[in-house]
Amino acid sequence: MIKNKKVFWAAAFLIGWGFDFFYWKKPLGISFAIHILISVGTLIYLAQREDKRPAAGSLWVLGALLVFSFLTFIRQEPFTRALNHLTSLGLFAILLLTFRGGRWFHYSLVDYVAGGFKLFFQALILPIKLLMDKKGKEGENDKDQKTGSGPSFWKRIFPYLRGVVLALPILAVFAALFAAADPIFADRLQDLTEYLKLERLPEYIGRLVLIMIWTFLTGGLSLYAILKSKEESLIGEGDSWPPRFLGFTEAAIVLGSVNLLFFSFVFIQFRYFFGGESNITLQGYTYAEYARRGFGELLAAAFITLLLFMLLSSITNRESPREKKVFTGLTALLTVFIGVILVSSFQRLRLYEIAYGFTRLRTYAHICILWIGVLFLGILILEILHRWRHFTLAALITLIGFVITLNMINVDSFIAQRNFTRHGEDTPLDIHYLKGLSNDAVPQLIRLADSPRLATDQRRELSASLACRAALLRDRPPTWQGFIWSRYRAKLELSQNQSLWKDYLTYRENDVWYVLINGEREYCKPNIWD
Repeated sequence: MIKNKKVFWAAAFLIGWGFDFFYWKKPLGISFAIHILISVGTLIYLAQREDKRPAAGSLWVLGALLVFSFLTFIRQEPFTRALNHLTSLGLFAILLLTFRGGRWFHYSLVDYVAGGFKLFFQALILPIKLLMDKKGKEGENDKDQKTGSGPSFWKRIFPYLRGVVLALPILAVFAALFAAADPIFADRLQDLTEYLKLERLPEYIGRLVLIMIWTFLTGGLSLYAILKSKEESLIGEGDSWPPRFLGFTEAAIVLGSVNLLFFSFVFIQFRYFFGGESNITLQGYTYAEYARRGFGELLAAAFITLLLFMLLSSITNRESPREKKVFTGLTALLTVFIGVILVSSFQRLRLYEIAYGFTRLRTYAHICILWIGVLFLGILILEILHRWRHFTLAALITLIGFVITLNMINVDSFIAQRNFTRHGEDTPLDIHYLKGLSNDAVPQLIRLADSPRLATDQRRELSASLACRAALLRDRPPTWQGFIWSRYRAKLELSQNQSLWKDYLTYRENDVWYVLINGEREYCKPNIWD
């Protein structure tokens, strides 16, 4: 099964111990990327020892995995950071699942779901099989006999370990009795306990148990990647999946009726929305009301249409060339209508931002609309080419593109910059919202605080918040495992621009930081994402 069990379990233990070393009571930071790098390197090393090689197709997943794992300690905006971690874990699962097969780009959604269950259960079963592999044990015994060497290291050490385990409870009983009988002995025992930190013994035992669990699971995942990942029998390969049971007539009626409804909606959009503000106000709505009431519903309609599109394309029988052309034509028309709806949704959101400014949620939605449009276009192309199996691949690439875009624009810095650009006499700047942004926005906030366009009271409030942030960053230095580039850069920028906030005194009282503004103290609210 595995040529060298000792090396394999030692490598699995290294990764399992990494969960304790990198994450136990430590903030998440660069440690995640290092742990991923060690895990991938160990997997490749173990595979080479077994004369197994990763497939060429898996190298693309490996490259994307390394990119996203290192992005996890670059950005600190919560949603972007969470997506970076989740995308990294998802790519790592795909790498394990297709390590030696490399056919992930042919996987349908059903293949991913089935493969996920298979990976999970095999990760529990394979380590047990390896531990119970008698053939491997007999081989090791034969090797010991041939070489004339004695019993293995573990066989020699086990009697000592058993002796220690048996002695500990007995020593504990007698030590308790002697401590009760002699106060001097009790004091010495207390000193020894404090020196060895024996009061934390339950914690150490719990951590050791967790390490062994992670070692077991890590070993199982590695065994699957090395031994089983080449056995890729894709569901429905060579045949349509899922089975095409819906008739063309029924699907054409559904698509035709949806197209008709969308046409009527798009007609109203051109008449009232794209026609200008006067057409809207004549109906008794303001721009902001019209935008706020429609954006979410339009985005939901586009998403539901996408699911309907993919479902009908997967289950509809299209035997004759005419049926294929008509179905493709109806889906193309629907894509055009969806494009108009997405533009309308984008425009509604833009109007809402003009009225109320940018927020994280509105920025996410802006980018999401663009990538939904890309996904619709990609699926339409796949429909025309009859590459229905690649719908899941298109969705995966779109998701990766969405996350990459969030990282590239730096959401919090983007919000600070755009809100400052739009502010004026009629559009006040919400300093309170900007103060709650993550360290990603600190360089931009420093530029705002130094801008002559900012009102005196706003500059005072923003500069005081920078003083608070500087104090909190000094007060909570993370371990190296929790290093995040955004935090480091924010601390550096604040130290280089002390002139903006040095006049605002910060002090700590009962583990709470305060800043003095015109003689009045204000609470420095910690940003939980920093």
